[in-house]
Amino acid sequence: MLFPTRPCKSQAPAAVAAICSLRPSSSSPALIPSPYHDDNPFASLLTSDPPPPDPLRQVLATGDVHGALRGLPGLSRQLFRWAEGTSHGFPRSASAFAAVLVPLAEARRNRSAYPVSLRAIQAGLLLPLISLLLTYPLSPSSHHLLNFLLRMSTKFVPECQAQDPAPTSCSTQCLSAFQEMARQGVAPYVKVCNCVLSVLCDAARWDDMRAVYSDMLQLGVEPSIVTYNTLLDSFCKAGRIDQAVMLLKDMEAQVAGCLPNDVTYNVVISGLARNGELDKAAQLVDRMRLSKQASAFTYNPLISGLLARGFVEKADALQQEMQNDGIVPTVVTYNTLIHGLFKRGNVEAAELKFLEMRAMGLQPDLITYNSLINGHCKACNLKQALWLLGDLRRAGLAPTVMTYNILIDGYCRLGNLGGAMRFKEEMRAECCLPDVCTYTILMNGSCKVKNIAMLREEMMPSGISSDTVTYNILIDGLCKAGSLKDAYVLWMKMVSDGLQLDCVTYTCLIHAHWWEILIQHMAGSGRCWKKEWNLMK
Repeated sequence: MLFPTRPCKSQAPAAVAAICSLRPSSSSPALIPSPYHDDNPFASLLTSDPPPPDPLRQVLATGDVHGALRGLPGLSRQLFRWAEGTSHGFPRSASAFAAVLVPLAEARRNRSAYPVSLRAIQAGLLLPLISLLLTYPLSPSSHHLLNFLLRMSTKFVPECQAQDPAPTSCSTQCLSAFQEMARQGVAPYVKVCNCVLSVLCDAARWDDMRAVYSDMLQLGVEPSIVTYNTLLDSFCKAGRIDQAVMLLKDMEAQVAGCLPNDVTYNVVISGLARNGELDKAAQLVDRMRLSKQASAFTYNPLISGLLARGFVEKADALQQEMQNDGIVPTVVTYNTLIHGLFKRGNVEAAELKFLEMRAMGLQPDLITYNSLINGHCKACNLKQALWLLGDLRRAGLAPTVMTYNILIDGYCRLGNLGGAMRFKEEMRAECCLPDVCTYTILMNGSCKVKNIAMLREEMMPSGISSDTVTYNILIDGLCKAGSLKDAYVLWMKMVSDGLQLDCVTYTCLIHAHWWEILIQHMAGSGRCWKKEWNLMK
């Protein structure tokens, strides 16, 4: 139950009177005309057990539920809530949903319209409902309802993603709804258009974003700063930096009709830094700094870009510059610095940043600890990594699958497979289930084919699917053990599972094949190859 049920006593007498005196009127045409009697989606509700209460029974008995509910939003809500509780449920029909939503839209009852709209979307009736509303004369209330439904379709996307991991199929829903409105010449509110653009941006549908923006202009929808910032973000993520810079210049010259703000510049700086155009990013940072618009969000992308390309001293100088200007670094700033320093092998400098972070009163998060633990594991300093694991727990945080995978990899790097396996068991004890990366790390660290096979057998009942890397490790292990037949069987299994074979897969098999030919040649030559054999081993 999304909202508490409220009695509609105040509307009941008026509803009964309205129903009893229901007559067709040419002066006030219904937004949604009544369906034919033999196509009444509400007919089955009359036979519900228990029967519908008054005045709902009288509404359903008219055969013209659409007309009976006009001007009665409370009764419309009551009908939906009651019908949902019956064995039949609310009729899965666009016409039925329209009958309830129209009175709610006319009264601007958005809170009551939310569960009705959500159920319509869940039933796959968004497009039929919008198409139905668009076939009749547009009024302020119907325009509001269309925008409400389109906005709801963008809110529904996360729920859709939970059922379908492909964001493309989810974003199609709101895009189709927008296109249907655009085809009929109905302009959505600019805020709703921005929501559609945001969903498409998250799904990396760059061309569709441009099409929506073009439709907005044709429909006379004036873009807002949010529109332009979303477009800039999409250009940067798609690697179209030239287009992003061009749009920024248009905004600065007021050609776009909207001046850039701090978010605009931060988006472009992030895109430039991510694509390696550090000089251009630095120029924009300087401009923001001089105009007193700079923040930690301005500096963080450039610091990350500098560290990614090995400019450690410049990144450190940039941090000092921002602090000198009174800009306080954030946890993200320090996480970026710590990760970048460890990546460059500067363990001591990374540790100093961690201490500096704490001295400033900033609380390290899981990303901080994972970066530190990973850095120390790769530096073969497991003692410090384990201390950090304890510190993570003392801070009230719980290790994640990534945390455990980092530690397991650290043990495997040192050849301590027993320690790695103990951490795998600890993961299970902590209800942190191993994933495909966990088993891949363990297989890669295992020296014996028997151990690899045991790990794969343990992995399969857990519902964890092997990836290309996992198969490559298994094939390589079998090839090295001389089990070419088993390696080929696994190779065919890999193909049947629909996984993409890469150069590593083929290299393992080719090496094993030629190794087998070489051994056969040596054995058949009649010569003693003891010295050479020992060298090859």
